[in-house]
Formats: sequence, structure tokens, C-alpha cells
Amino acid sequence: MSTTNAPPDPPSWRRPLRYFNRMPLLPSHRKELSLTTSRGNLYLITQFKERLPMPVRNRAIAMLSEFVGTFFFMFVGLAGNSVVVSDAAVAIQFAGGDLRANPAKLLFTAMVWGLSVIVNAWAFFRISGGLFNPAVTMAMMFIRAVPPVDGLCDMVAQLVASVLASGVCYALLPEGALAATELGSQTSVTQGVFIEAILTARLVIAVFMLAAEKHKATYIAPVGIGLCVFACTLTGAAYTGASLNPARSFAVNVVNGQFQGYHWIYWVGPALGALLATGFYLLIRKLEYWTIDSGADSYQSKIGEELIALQQKKD
Repeated sequence: MSTTNAPPDPPSWRRPLRYFNRMPLLPSHRKELSLTTSRGNLYLITQFKERLPMPVRNRAIAMLSEFVGTFFFMFVGLAGNSVVVSDAAVAIQFAGGDLRANPAKLLFTAMVWGLSVIVNAWAFFRISGGLFNPAVTMAMMFIRAVPPVDGLCDMVAQLVASVLASGVCYALLPEGALAATELGSQTSVTQGVFIEAILTARLVIAVFMLAAEKHKATYIAPVGIGLCVFACTLTGAAYTGASLNPARSFAVNVVNGQFQGYHWIYWVGPALGALLATGFYLLIRKLEYWTIDSGADSYQSKIGEELIALQQKKD
């Protein structure tokens, strides 16, 4: 029995280089060759994808999407906000009387944040929901639209992405400071908590009824949600900065290195608003709100079979 001294095949982790050969740009009549050849370049990604369980892979994709979406949402909002900030001192005190004295700045600020929600949520809502807000994520967990583990992962992604976006804005913007959410000069802490709670509740109800509930206008839900942010910012920016989002306030304060003694209101207020909105939503669901006008939408609402059975009984 003869033996050979041929070296054994190297392990798979030692053979990556041949899968990363740079592919030349092929003319159009040779594109059919590029598909076969380029498959090898995706070998490691394919192996990574196939070895991960489907739930883990989907959660990783959704978390990455929420991270990227939150980053763009915060970057567009903060960078646009800086346009109406003349210097660092004004940026830090932006939520005070400066907005009340200049309605044009208030309108521009509201438009920036509203449009940032629309363009980013519309791009990412099919992957991760495009929440970008720990308070909204918590509310979606309360109604069981988002599993608890997924919601916690999204919150981590939102906080980290918000801090990163704030840091990038701080490094790139000429003003050198970010517009923090602060109480107006005549707004008390108690007033600030309830203003944030009411405005956040309005935002969460918009998310529930436009996105969580499925209907014929669900595909344009980001537009309605963005308009809600626009309206809420117009209402509350001069009094609390209209945060509605703990990640937004937290990230800017981290980068600015300044935490107000009342910073907690930007956590408690939105959390309270999420609870209020959840209670209202669960109440109208319990009362079967869809029976008021069951023909309002061509698509069934989220309750699906329950609504169909109810309509059949009426017939």
C-alpha cells in the first residue's frame, strides 16, 4: 500500500484570496460571463448567510437597517437645523426665545425634521419599520407589533446611530455645536414633561394608525408620520425643543458634553406619551373601531380574520 506526501488542502479560512480577484468591467456582449465569474466573489458572504439561522440573519439585517436609517435621519435633521444657527451659543440655547422671536426659523426647523422622517422612513420601513425612535419602538413593543428582543436591539441601534450622527455633524459643521433640545425661558420642568408626552402621544398614534394598522394607504404612511413630526415641531419647538425622541436629545448632549439637570424629561415625557397612545389604541381596538365604517378601506385591517368573520355575520 503506497502513500503519498502531497500536502493536505488548506482549511477554508486560508483560501479567501482567490475569491476576491478584482473583476474587470466587461462589455455589454459579455455580461453573461460576469454572472458566473462573480459568483466566486460572493463566496464568503454566501457562507456567512447560509450558516446563520434565518431568525438571526433577519434580525441582523433589520438592526443594520435601523442603524443606517437612524443615522441618516439624525444627520439630515441636525445638519439642516444648523442652517438657522448662527453660532455655537445660539445652537446650545436654540429651544429658547430665539425660535419664538423668529417664526421663519421655527418653520424651517419643523420642515427639516418632518422631511427627514419622510425620506428616511419611506426608504427603510419595509426592512426594519423605519422607527428611528426608542419611544416609538417601545410603543410598538407594547402592542406586540415588535417582539421584545427585536425592540431592544432596535433601541440600541437607534442610540448608537444617533450619537454617531451627532458626532459626525459636530465634526463637519462650521458652527462646531449642535442644536440641543432645551426648555424655553418661560417653560417649567412640569410643563416640559407634559408637552413632550402629549406631542409624543400624537406621533405614536400616527404610527399606530398609519403603519401598524394595515389599510390601503399604508404604503404612504411615512408621509403622514413626517407631517405629524412637522406639526408637533411647530407646536413644541419653542417650549421644549420638540424632541419626541430620547435618542435625539441624548445623542446631542453626549456630543456637546452638556447635560441639563432636567434632561430626564426627554426620556420620561416620550415614555409617558407612548403609554398614553398605547392605552388609547388598545381601547379602540377592544371597541372594534373598524365596525364604524367597515368599507372605508379596500384592504382589511390588521385584525384580518376577525373583521372578515364580523362582516360575514352582518351579511
